[in-house]
Amino acid sequence: MDYQIQEGRFALPEGFQDRSVNIFALNGSGPASLSITISRDDTLPSEDISAYLERQLKLMASKLRGYTVLDKKSAALNAHQPLQGLQISAYHIVEKRPIHQRQAAFIIAPARVLVFSATSQLDFTTAQNAQWNELLASFVLNSPTLEQE
Repeated sequence: MDYQIQEGRFALPEGFQDRSVNIFALNGSGPASLSITISRDDTLPSEDISAYLERQLKLMASKLRGYTVLDKKSAALNAHQPLQGLQISAYHIVEKRPIHQRQAAFIIAPARVLVFSATSQLDFTTAQNAQWNELLASFVLNSPTLEQE
């Protein structure tokens, strides 16, 4: 299968599945810096988005000190043809300081999940909240795999 990334395209051997993570960091290295991460995952058999998110929340709570969910609500990916998912706002403690995180998860194909995350050392600002909403609204889903040439 031909596989395309930002930098180019390559032939992916048969049997491999995309488990890549894209990380985007806002310029600057101070405590207000913001990063956005997009990752891919699989659901368990017959797991819907709610069950997937609950399983992931339990995993994060067991791995991250002081992990606290502040909010859980529905989310939409793409403003024109919305794909429904779930979003959480949470924080955890690193070196006695809170790390704020927002995550939105969407089932984009059978058993395939796309997870958007935003992470900041400070509370999210009004502008960052707007950027988050714009990011989700602007997403356009491609077919799950590129066509073979």
